[in-house]
Amino acid sequence: MTRANRLVLALAVAAAWPAARAQDAAASANASAVEAGRKLYVSSCQRCHGINLVTNSIGFDLRTFPRDDKERFRRSVTNGLRAMPAWGPTLKSEQIDLLWSYIGAVNGWDPSPAPR
Repeated sequence: MTRANRLVLALAVAAAWPAARAQDAAASANASAVEAGRKLYVSSCQRCHGINLVTNSIGFDLRTFPRDDKERFRRSVTNGLRAMPAWGPTLKSEQIDLLWSYIGAVNGWDPSPAPR
């Protein structure tokens, strides 16, 4: 390998380093959000929506919830729907986002924002 090729390679690695670090940080933040969402789900949702979203026929099957309808999810959790109680007085907006992250992870959704 020539000196010029080594220099080009070194520059390419140096240029890619910040992007790789940013991706690692984003993946770590997403994993933390999913774990926090899982804990909320277990304590607030699991009794009706089942372990790992596998419904016990009491609550809606969240495995079928459309990825691109986060606003509907937020509205249903906040205001309640049919037999589901309103969680708006109990859960903060950020906590609902954590639940959404967990549901997305269980359903295999890409953690990047869904197109609207």
